[in-house]
Amino acid sequence: MKSCRSGLILIALVAAWSTLVSAQTYQGRILGSVTDSSGAVVGGAKVTVTNTATGVSRNLTANGVGDYNAPNLEPGPYMVTAEAPSFKRAQRTGLQLEVAKDIRVDFRLDPGAISETVTVSEEAPVVNTTNDVLGGTFSNKAINELPLLGRDFQNLADLQPGVQRTPGGGFLSLTANGNRPNDNNYIVDGLDDNDAYYGSTVINAEGVEGTPATHLPIDAIQEFNVQSSPEADYGWKPGAIINIGIKSGTNSFHGSTYYFNRNSALDARNWFNPSPDPTAALNFHQFGASAGGPIFKNKLFIFGNYEGVRAVVGNPGLVSVPVSTSIGDPDNSIADAFALCTANANCSATSQKLATFLPFNPGPDTELNLDLNNRNREDNGILKLDYHLSEKNSLVATYFSRGQRTNRRRYDGSKSPVSFAVENPGPGHRRRLNLDAHRPAHQPVSRRL
Repeated sequence: MKSCRSGLILIALVAAWSTLVSAQTYQGRILGSVTDSSGAVVGGAKVTVTNTATGVSRNLTANGVGDYNAPNLEPGPYMVTAEAPSFKRAQRTGLQLEVAKDIRVDFRLDPGAISETVTVSEEAPVVNTTNDVLGGTFSNKAINELPLLGRDFQNLADLQPGVQRTPGGGFLSLTANGNRPNDNNYIVDGLDDNDAYYGSTVINAEGVEGTPATHLPIDAIQEFNVQSSPEADYGWKPGAIINIGIKSGTNSFHGSTYYFNRNSALDARNWFNPSPDPTAALNFHQFGASAGGPIFKNKLFIFGNYEGVRAVVGNPGLVSVPVSTSIGDPDNSIADAFALCTANANCSATSQKLATFLPFNPGPDTELNLDLNNRNREDNGILKLDYHLSEKNSLVATYFSRGQRTNRRRYDGSKSPVSFAVENPGPGHRRRLNLDAHRPAHQPVSRRL
Protein backbone atom coordinates (compact mmCIF):
# COMPACT_ATOMS: atom_id res chain seq x y z
CA MET A 1 0.00 0.00 0.00
CA LYS A 2 1.35 3.30 -0.93
CA SER A 3 -0.11 6.78 -0.97
CA CYS A 4 0.81 9.34 -3.55
CA ARG A 5 -0.12 12.98 -3.70
CA SER A 6 0.77 15.72 -6.08
CA GLY A 7 -0.20 19.30 -6.67
CA LEU A 8 -0.05 21.48 -9.70
CA ILE A 9 0.04 25.25 -9.41
CA LEU A 10 -0.64 27.09 -12.61
CA ILE A 11 -0.60 30.87 -12.88
CA ALA A 12 -1.39 32.55 -16.17
CA LEU A 13 -1.26 36.29 -16.89
CA VAL A 14 -3.62 37.12 -19.72
CA ALA A 15 -3.01 40.28 -21.74
CA ALA A 16 -6.35 40.95 -23.39
CA TRP A 17 -5.10 43.91 -25.44
CA SER A 18 -3.68 41.58 -28.07
CA THR A 19 -5.76 41.18 -31.23
CA LEU A 20 -4.31 37.75 -31.90
CA VAL A 21 -5.91 34.64 -30.47
CA SER A 22 -3.46 32.27 -28.79
CA ALA A 23 -2.88 29.11 -30.82
CA GLN A 24 -3.58 26.96 -27.76
CA THR A 25 -6.38 28.33 -25.61
CA TYR A 26 -9.67 27.47 -23.97
CA GLN A 27 -10.89 31.05 -24.41
CA GLY A 28 -13.29 32.19 -27.09
CA ARG A 29 -13.84 35.19 -29.34
CA ILE A 30 -16.71 37.46 -30.30
CA LEU A 31 -16.38 39.28 -33.60
CA GLY A 32 -18.59 40.94 -36.17
CA SER A 33 -19.33 44.05 -38.19
CA VAL A 34 -21.40 47.20 -37.77
CA THR A 35 -23.43 48.63 -40.66
CA ASP A 36 -26.37 50.98 -41.12
CA SER A 37 -29.82 50.08 -42.46
CA SER A 38 -28.58 50.46 -46.07
CA GLY A 39 -25.63 48.09 -45.52
CA ALA A 40 -22.97 50.82 -45.45
CA VAL A 41 -20.21 50.32 -42.87
CA VAL A 42 -20.23 52.37 -39.69
CA GLY A 43 -16.59 52.95 -38.89
CA GLY A 44 -15.64 54.10 -35.39
CA ALA A 45 -18.74 52.60 -33.77
CA LYS A 46 -18.32 51.82 -30.07
CA VAL A 47 -18.82 48.15 -29.20
CA THR A 48 -19.04 46.88 -25.61
CA VAL A 49 -18.73 43.17 -24.79
CA THR A 50 -19.92 42.25 -21.27
CA ASN A 51 -19.75 38.95 -19.41
CA THR A 52 -23.12 38.98 -17.65
CA ALA A 53 -21.99 36.45 -15.03
CA THR A 54 -18.98 38.43 -13.78
CA GLY A 55 -19.87 41.95 -14.91
CA VAL A 56 -16.50 42.33 -16.67
CA SER A 57 -16.69 44.49 -19.81
CA ARG A 58 -14.40 45.19 -22.73
CA ASN A 59 -14.76 48.32 -24.87
CA LEU A 60 -13.86 48.20 -28.56
CA THR A 61 -13.97 50.52 -31.54
CA ALA A 62 -14.97 49.26 -34.98
CA ASN A 63 -12.27 49.83 -37.60
CA GLY A 64 -12.61 51.70 -40.88
CA VAL A 65 -14.57 48.88 -42.52
CA GLY A 66 -16.88 48.46 -39.55
CA ASP A 67 -15.31 45.29 -38.13
CA TYR A 68 -14.59 44.57 -34.46
CA ASN A 69 -12.82 41.68 -32.77
CA ALA A 70 -12.82 40.69 -29.05
CA PRO A 71 -10.42 37.74 -28.49
CA ASN A 72 -9.36 35.95 -25.28
CA LEU A 73 -12.79 35.96 -23.66
CA GLU A 74 -13.66 33.59 -20.81
CA PRO A 75 -16.41 31.13 -21.80
CA GLY A 76 -19.80 32.12 -20.42
CA PRO A 77 -22.89 34.25 -21.05
CA TYR A 78 -22.38 37.57 -22.87
CA MET A 79 -24.16 40.72 -23.94
CA VAL A 80 -22.86 42.91 -26.79
CA THR A 81 -23.92 46.50 -27.54
CA ALA A 82 -23.05 48.77 -30.45
CA GLU A 83 -23.61 52.52 -30.72
CA ALA A 84 -22.66 55.42 -32.94
CA PRO A 85 -23.71 59.08 -33.23
CA SER A 86 -27.09 59.60 -34.97
CA PHE A 87 -27.99 55.92 -34.59
CA LYS A 88 -30.06 54.01 -32.05
CA ARG A 89 -28.06 51.83 -29.67
CA ALA A 90 -28.30 48.12 -30.60
CA GLN A 91 -27.98 45.39 -27.97
CA ARG A 92 -27.70 41.60 -28.28
CA THR A 93 -28.28 39.42 -25.22
CA GLY A 94 -28.48 35.68 -24.55
CA LEU A 95 -25.14 34.90 -26.19
CA GLN A 96 -23.33 31.83 -24.84
CA LEU A 97 -19.62 31.73 -25.64
CA GLU A 98 -18.25 28.18 -25.60
CA VAL A 99 -14.75 26.88 -24.95
CA ALA A 100 -12.35 27.69 -27.82
CA LYS A 101 -15.24 28.86 -30.02
CA ASP A 102 -16.05 32.01 -31.97
CA ILE A 103 -19.38 33.83 -32.10
CA ARG A 104 -20.15 36.24 -34.92
CA VAL A 105 -22.47 39.07 -33.89
CA ASP A 106 -23.25 41.56 -36.67
CA PHE A 107 -25.16 44.81 -36.03
CA ARG A 108 -27.36 46.85 -38.34
CA LEU A 109 -27.98 50.25 -36.74
CA ASP A 110 -31.15 52.19 -37.35
CA PRO A 111 -31.17 56.01 -37.55
CA GLY A 112 -32.37 57.67 -34.36
CA ALA A 113 -31.35 59.07 -30.99
CA ILE A 114 -28.52 57.27 -29.21
CA SER A 115 -30.68 57.25 -26.08
CA GLU A 116 -32.98 54.76 -27.79
CA THR A 117 -32.01 51.08 -27.54
CA VAL A 118 -33.02 48.19 -29.76
CA THR A 119 -32.55 44.89 -27.88
CA VAL A 120 -32.47 41.49 -29.56
CA SER A 121 -32.51 38.47 -27.23
CA GLU A 122 -31.52 35.21 -28.89
CA GLU A 123 -29.18 32.29 -28.69
CA ALA A 124 -26.12 32.12 -30.92
CA PRO A 125 -26.86 30.44 -34.28
CA VAL A 126 -26.57 26.65 -34.35
CA VAL A 127 -24.62 26.76 -37.62
CA ASN A 128 -21.00 27.81 -37.17
CA THR A 129 -20.22 30.46 -39.78
CA THR A 130 -16.68 31.33 -38.64
CA ASN A 131 -14.81 28.09 -39.51
CA ASP A 132 -15.28 24.56 -40.85
CA VAL A 133 -13.88 22.62 -37.88
CA LEU A 134 -15.56 19.26 -37.24
CA GLY A 135 -16.40 18.76 -33.57
CA GLY A 136 -18.60 20.01 -30.79
CA THR A 137 -18.84 21.31 -27.23
CA PHE A 138 -20.29 19.69 -24.12
CA SER A 139 -21.68 22.13 -21.58
CA ASN A 140 -21.62 21.40 -17.86
CA LYS A 141 -25.36 20.75 -17.99
CA ALA A 142 -24.93 18.16 -20.75
CA ILE A 143 -21.99 16.51 -18.96
CA ASN A 144 -23.99 16.14 -15.75
CA GLU A 145 -27.18 14.92 -17.39
CA LEU A 146 -25.72 12.38 -19.83
CA PRO A 147 -24.90 8.88 -18.50
CA LEU A 148 -21.17 9.01 -17.74
CA LEU A 149 -19.38 5.91 -16.50
CA GLY A 150 -17.01 6.79 -13.66
CA ARG A 151 -17.69 10.52 -14.23
CA ASP A 152 -14.74 10.55 -16.62
CA PHE A 153 -15.18 13.25 -19.29
CA GLN A 154 -13.21 11.17 -21.81
CA ASN A 155 -16.14 8.75 -22.04
CA LEU A 156 -18.15 11.50 -23.79
CA ALA A 157 -15.49 12.33 -26.38
CA ASP A 158 -16.50 9.49 -28.69
CA LEU A 159 -19.95 11.08 -29.15
CA GLN A 160 -18.20 13.45 -31.57
CA PRO A 161 -17.75 12.46 -35.26
CA GLY A 162 -14.48 10.68 -35.99
CA VAL A 163 -13.62 9.91 -32.36
CA GLN A 164 -13.54 6.32 -31.10
CA ARG A 165 -12.74 4.73 -27.76
CA THR A 166 -11.91 1.07 -27.27
CA PRO A 167 -14.91 -0.67 -25.63
CA GLY A 168 -14.35 -0.67 -21.89
CA GLY A 169 -11.86 2.20 -22.11
CA GLY A 170 -8.41 1.58 -20.74
CA PHE A 171 -4.88 2.61 -21.46
CA LEU A 172 -4.33 4.66 -24.68
CA SER A 173 -7.83 3.84 -25.91
CA LEU A 174 -9.04 7.15 -27.42
CA THR A 175 -8.38 7.70 -31.13
CA ALA A 176 -9.56 10.19 -33.75
CA ASN A 177 -9.87 9.61 -37.50
CA GLY A 178 -7.47 6.67 -37.52
CA ASN A 179 -4.63 8.49 -35.74
CA ARG A 180 -2.78 6.92 -32.83
CA PRO A 181 -4.00 7.52 -29.26
CA ASN A 182 -0.91 9.60 -28.43
CA ASP A 183 -1.73 11.95 -31.34
CA ASN A 184 -4.52 13.66 -29.38
CA ASN A 185 -3.82 17.05 -27.83
CA TYR A 186 -5.20 17.74 -24.33
CA ILE A 187 -5.55 21.32 -23.05
CA VAL A 188 -6.84 22.39 -19.63
CA ASP A 189 -7.58 26.09 -19.18
CA GLY A 190 -5.22 26.89 -22.05
CA LEU A 191 -2.33 24.88 -20.59
CA ASP A 192 -0.66 21.78 -22.00
CA ASP A 193 -2.03 18.59 -20.39
CA ASN A 194 -0.08 16.00 -22.43
CA ASP A 195 2.00 13.34 -20.71
CA ALA A 196 5.59 13.72 -21.87
CA TYR A 197 6.11 9.96 -22.24
CA TYR A 198 2.77 8.44 -23.22
CA GLY A 199 1.33 11.46 -25.03
CA SER A 200 -2.07 11.06 -23.35
CA THR A 201 -3.77 13.28 -20.79
CA VAL A 202 -2.08 13.80 -17.41
CA ILE A 203 -5.33 14.59 -15.56
CA ASN A 204 -7.68 11.57 -15.76
CA ALA A 205 -4.77 9.47 -17.03
CA GLU A 206 -5.76 5.84 -17.44
CA GLY A 207 -3.85 3.22 -15.50
CA VAL A 208 -2.42 0.30 -17.44
CA GLU A 209 -5.54 -1.65 -16.40
CA GLY A 210 -7.88 1.18 -17.39
CA THR A 211 -8.80 2.91 -14.12
CA PRO A 212 -7.85 6.60 -13.90
CA ALA A 213 -5.58 7.29 -10.96
CA THR A 214 -7.09 10.78 -10.68
CA HIS A 215 -10.34 12.41 -11.73
CA LEU A 216 -10.92 16.02 -12.64
CA PRO A 217 -14.29 16.62 -10.93
CA ILE A 218 -17.04 16.91 -13.53
CA ASP A 219 -18.72 19.74 -11.61
CA ALA A 220 -15.50 21.78 -12.03
CA ILE A 221 -15.71 21.67 -15.84
CA GLN A 222 -17.39 24.68 -17.41
CA GLU A 223 -17.31 23.03 -20.82
CA PHE A 224 -15.09 20.81 -22.84
CA ASN A 225 -14.64 21.04 -26.56
CA VAL A 226 -13.61 18.25 -28.93
CA GLN A 227 -12.27 19.07 -32.39
CA SER A 228 -11.79 15.87 -34.37
CA SER A 229 -10.44 17.73 -37.43
CA PRO A 230 -8.71 20.77 -35.89
CA GLU A 231 -7.27 23.76 -37.67
CA ALA A 232 -3.51 24.07 -38.14
CA ASP A 233 -3.10 26.81 -35.53
CA TYR A 234 -3.02 24.21 -32.71
CA GLY A 235 -0.04 22.51 -34.34
CA TRP A 236 2.17 19.47 -33.59
CA LYS A 237 -0.50 16.77 -33.15
CA PRO A 238 -2.78 15.46 -35.93
CA GLY A 239 -5.42 13.87 -33.67
CA ALA A 240 -8.34 15.39 -31.80
CA ILE A 241 -8.05 18.57 -29.73
CA ILE A 242 -9.72 18.02 -26.34
CA ASN A 243 -10.01 21.45 -24.78
CA ILE A 244 -11.28 21.80 -21.20
CA GLY A 245 -12.39 25.02 -19.53
CA ILE A 246 -12.55 25.12 -15.72
CA LYS A 247 -15.40 26.92 -13.99
CA SER A 248 -14.82 30.33 -12.45
CA GLY A 249 -16.62 32.17 -9.70
CA THR A 250 -19.26 34.71 -10.71
CA ASN A 251 -21.07 37.63 -9.09
CA SER A 252 -23.62 35.21 -7.64
CA PHE A 253 -22.86 32.31 -5.34
CA HIS A 254 -23.40 28.87 -6.82
CA GLY A 255 -22.58 25.35 -5.76
CA SER A 256 -23.53 21.69 -5.82
CA THR A 257 -23.30 18.49 -3.81
CA TYR A 258 -23.54 15.00 -5.24
CA TYR A 259 -23.22 11.30 -4.53
CA PHE A 260 -23.13 8.39 -6.97
CA ASN A 261 -23.03 4.67 -6.28
CA ARG A 262 -22.59 1.66 -8.51
CA ASN A 263 -22.57 -1.87 -7.09
CA SER A 264 -22.78 -5.53 -8.03
CA ALA A 265 -26.49 -5.81 -7.14
CA LEU A 266 -27.56 -4.61 -10.60
CA ASP A 267 -24.36 -5.29 -12.57
CA ALA A 268 -24.10 -8.18 -15.01
CA ARG A 269 -21.44 -10.79 -14.32
CA ASN A 270 -18.00 -10.40 -15.78
CA TRP A 271 -17.32 -12.97 -18.54
CA PHE A 272 -14.48 -14.31 -16.36
CA ASN A 273 -16.83 -14.59 -13.37
CA PRO A 274 -19.24 -17.38 -14.37
CA SER A 275 -21.84 -19.01 -12.18
CA PRO A 276 -21.75 -20.75 -9.69
CA ASP A 277 -18.75 -18.72 -8.48
CA PRO A 278 -19.75 -15.82 -6.23
CA THR A 279 -20.35 -12.53 -8.03
CA ALA A 280 -17.18 -10.41 -8.13
CA ALA A 281 -17.19 -7.50 -5.72
CA LEU A 282 -18.17 -4.06 -6.97
CA ASN A 283 -19.05 -1.12 -4.76
CA PHE A 284 -18.15 2.28 -6.21
CA HIS A 285 -18.83 5.43 -4.18
CA GLN A 286 -18.21 8.84 -5.76
CA PHE A 287 -19.13 12.00 -3.90
CA GLY A 288 -18.22 15.67 -3.70
CA ALA A 289 -19.19 19.31 -3.50
CA SER A 290 -18.43 22.51 -5.39
CA ALA A 291 -18.89 26.19 -4.61
CA GLY A 292 -18.04 29.48 -6.25
CA GLY A 293 -18.77 33.17 -5.93
CA PRO A 294 -17.32 36.68 -5.64
CA ILE A 295 -14.71 37.85 -3.16
CA PHE A 296 -15.04 41.37 -4.58
CA LYS A 297 -17.84 41.79 -7.11
CA ASN A 298 -16.80 42.47 -10.70
CA LYS A 299 -13.18 42.05 -9.59
CA LEU A 300 -12.08 38.93 -7.70
CA PHE A 301 -13.75 35.51 -7.91
CA ILE A 302 -13.16 32.07 -6.42
CA PHE A 303 -14.30 28.55 -7.28
CA GLY A 304 -13.48 25.20 -5.68
CA ASN A 305 -14.49 21.55 -6.04
CA TYR A 306 -13.66 18.44 -3.99
CA GLU A 307 -14.41 14.90 -5.13
CA GLY A 308 -13.76 11.63 -3.29
CA VAL A 309 -13.84 8.04 -4.49
CA ARG A 310 -14.09 4.93 -2.31
CA ALA A 311 -14.29 1.73 -4.32
CA VAL A 312 -13.96 -2.02 -4.05
CA VAL A 313 -13.60 -3.61 -7.47
CA GLY A 314 -13.15 -7.33 -8.09
CA ASN A 315 -10.80 -8.65 -10.76
CA PRO A 316 -11.99 -12.16 -11.68
CA GLY A 317 -9.89 -14.20 -14.06
CA LEU A 318 -9.17 -17.73 -15.22
CA VAL A 319 -5.71 -18.99 -14.25
CA SER A 320 -3.88 -22.30 -14.57
CA VAL A 321 -3.01 -23.77 -11.15
CA PRO A 322 -1.93 -27.35 -10.29
CA VAL A 323 -4.61 -29.45 -8.62
CA SER A 324 -4.07 -29.57 -4.85
CA THR A 325 -5.47 -33.09 -4.33
CA SER A 326 -4.38 -36.42 -5.78
CA ILE A 327 -5.74 -37.24 -9.23
CA GLY A 328 -3.10 -39.79 -10.25
CA ASP A 329 -1.29 -37.33 -12.53
CA PRO A 330 2.02 -35.88 -11.24
CA ASP A 331 2.14 -33.48 -14.21
CA ASN A 332 -1.03 -31.66 -13.10
CA SER A 333 -1.37 -32.49 -9.39
CA ILE A 334 0.98 -30.99 -6.82
CA ALA A 335 0.08 -33.78 -4.36
CA ASP A 336 0.97 -36.49 -6.89
CA ALA A 337 4.16 -34.65 -7.89
CA PHE A 338 5.41 -34.55 -4.29
CA ALA A 339 4.39 -38.16 -3.75
CA LEU A 340 6.51 -39.16 -6.74
CA CYS A 341 9.59 -37.14 -5.74
CA THR A 342 9.30 -38.41 -2.15
CA ALA A 343 9.34 -41.99 -3.42
CA ASN A 344 12.40 -41.16 -5.51
CA ALA A 345 14.01 -39.18 -2.66
CA ASN A 346 14.70 -36.20 -4.90
CA CYS A 347 12.26 -33.52 -3.66
CA SER A 348 13.51 -29.93 -3.73
CA ALA A 349 13.13 -28.06 -0.44
CA THR A 350 12.75 -24.80 -2.36
CA SER A 351 9.95 -26.26 -4.48
CA GLN A 352 8.16 -27.52 -1.40
CA LYS A 353 8.24 -24.04 0.16
CA LEU A 354 7.10 -22.30 -3.04
CA ALA A 355 4.24 -24.77 -3.45
CA THR A 356 2.68 -23.50 -0.23
CA PHE A 357 1.88 -20.22 -1.98
CA LEU A 358 -0.24 -21.87 -4.68
CA PRO A 359 -4.01 -21.25 -4.39
CA PHE A 360 -6.02 -24.27 -3.33
CA ASN A 361 -7.44 -26.03 -6.40
CA PRO A 362 -9.85 -28.90 -5.67
CA GLY A 363 -9.64 -30.12 -9.27
CA PRO A 364 -10.26 -32.10 -11.33
CA ASP A 365 -8.64 -29.77 -13.91
CA THR A 366 -5.98 -27.10 -13.57
CA GLU A 367 -8.22 -24.14 -14.52
CA LEU A 368 -9.29 -22.03 -11.57
CA ASN A 369 -11.38 -18.87 -11.34
CA LEU A 370 -9.77 -16.38 -8.96
CA ASP A 371 -11.02 -12.99 -7.83
CA LEU A 372 -8.60 -10.31 -6.65
CA ASN A 373 -10.06 -7.20 -5.06
CA ASN A 374 -8.78 -3.66 -5.53
CA ARG A 375 -9.64 -1.18 -2.79
CA ASN A 376 -9.21 2.29 -4.24
CA ARG A 377 -9.34 5.69 -2.60
CA GLU A 378 -9.14 9.05 -4.35
CA ASP A 379 -9.24 12.58 -2.98
CA ASN A 380 -9.25 15.12 -5.80
CA GLY A 381 -9.63 18.87 -5.51
CA ILE A 382 -9.33 22.00 -7.61
CA LEU A 383 -9.29 25.69 -6.65
CA LYS A 384 -9.41 28.61 -9.08
CA LEU A 385 -9.01 32.36 -8.53
CA ASP A 386 -9.81 35.00 -11.16
CA TYR A 387 -8.65 38.57 -10.61
CA HIS A 388 -9.53 41.22 -13.19
CA LEU A 389 -6.80 43.83 -12.83
CA SER A 390 -8.19 46.06 -15.56
CA GLU A 391 -10.11 45.92 -18.80
CA LYS A 392 -6.99 44.69 -20.59
CA ASN A 393 -5.34 42.46 -17.99
CA SER A 394 -6.45 39.61 -15.74
CA LEU A 395 -4.75 37.11 -13.47
CA VAL A 396 -5.86 33.48 -13.16
CA ALA A 397 -4.46 31.03 -10.59
CA THR A 398 -5.46 27.36 -10.55
CA TYR A 399 -4.42 24.69 -8.07
CA PHE A 400 -5.20 21.01 -8.66
CA SER A 401 -4.47 18.39 -6.02
CA ARG A 402 -4.97 14.67 -6.05
CA GLY A 403 -4.40 11.86 -3.59
CA GLN A 404 -4.73 8.25 -4.70
CA ARG A 405 -4.20 5.02 -2.83
CA THR A 406 -4.76 1.40 -3.79
CA ASN A 407 -4.83 -1.15 -0.98
CA ARG A 408 -3.71 -4.73 -1.17
CA ARG A 409 -5.72 -7.18 -3.17
CA ARG A 410 -6.40 -10.44 -1.32
CA TYR A 411 -7.49 -13.87 -2.45
CA ASP A 412 -9.65 -14.08 0.66
CA GLY A 413 -11.32 -11.63 3.02
CA SER A 414 -9.33 -12.69 6.07
CA LYS A 415 -6.23 -11.10 7.55
CA SER A 416 -4.02 -13.69 5.92
CA PRO A 417 -0.65 -12.14 5.02
CA VAL A 418 -0.83 -13.87 1.65
CA SER A 419 -1.76 -11.03 -0.66
CA PHE A 420 -1.05 -9.19 -3.81
CA ALA A 421 -0.15 -5.49 -3.64
CA VAL A 422 -0.28 -3.00 -6.47
CA GLU A 423 1.62 0.24 -5.97
CA ASN A 424 1.08 3.47 -7.95
CA PRO A 425 -1.08 1.96 -10.73
CA GLY A 426 -0.79 5.04 -12.93
CA PRO A 427 1.18 5.65 -16.12
CA GLY A 428 4.90 5.61 -15.65
CA HIS A 429 4.84 3.54 -12.45
CA ARG A 430 6.08 0.00 -11.93
CA ARG A 431 3.76 -2.75 -10.73
CA ARG A 432 4.98 -4.96 -7.93
CA LEU A 433 3.72 -8.38 -6.91
CA ASN A 434 3.97 -8.89 -3.15
CA LEU A 435 3.80 -12.35 -1.58
CA ASP A 436 4.43 -12.60 2.16
CA ALA A 437 6.43 -15.72 2.96
CA HIS A 438 5.19 -16.74 6.41
CA ARG A 439 1.79 -18.34 5.68
CA PRO A 440 1.60 -21.80 7.29
CA ALA A 441 1.72 -24.65 4.81
CA HIS A 442 -1.61 -26.03 6.06
CA GLN A 443 -3.49 -22.79 5.34
CA PRO A 444 -4.95 -22.97 1.82
CA VAL A 445 -5.90 -19.82 -0.04
CA SER A 446 -9.58 -19.68 -0.86
CA ARG A 447 -10.79 -19.53 -4.44
CA ARG A 448 -13.05 -16.63 -3.65
CA LEU A 449 -13.03 -13.43 -1.66
